[in-house]
Amino acid sequence: MSYTFYHCGLVIGHSDLEAASPHPGQRGGVFWPTTYGLQLFPRLAGMLTATHALRTHLEANGLCPDDVDDRVIDDLLETTPAGRKILGLGRMFVDVEMRAPDNRRVEFASIAFSEPAEVRRLARELRIEAASDLPDLPPDAPRHIVSVMLRTPLRHVTSGPGAWAH
Repeated sequence: MSYTFYHCGLVIGHSDLEAASPHPGQRGGVFWPTTYGLQLFPRLAGMLTATHALRTHLEANGLCPDDVDDRVIDDLLETTPAGRKILGLGRMFVDVEMRAPDNRRVEFASIAFSEPAEVRRLARELRIEAASDLPDLPPDAPRHIVSVMLRTPLRHVTSGPGAWAH
């Protein structure tokens, strides 16, 4: 069952959201962009890298991310490259819409588009032990992924194999 993603009313791609999560509202999967989606993807992707860069900036300046005043965060969002990227992504995400296979709008609390190569690189930078076990991607591997935190979890429908409803 394919979910369709739109930006400003134009289709940017599809995903089956086949990757389950222990959290009932979180879904992810391979993102199959349209031609327009491929053009837009660089402006939609990179949240993982940007948030990591902002966290690194905070720590390098002796600040604990959990204890930073909102005014400092606002300033960093406007004055650092990572912050400006996060703001730009937020402006893009406001115009992203997700629709279920029956064309009903699916509300999400958050969304992230990324590339497996970005996830792998970031995992290595963070020295996540499992990252060293990640195999190289074959040339025909999917290059785009999407992850959403839904406002209302999808529920499994028993009327068809692999069927999910909202």
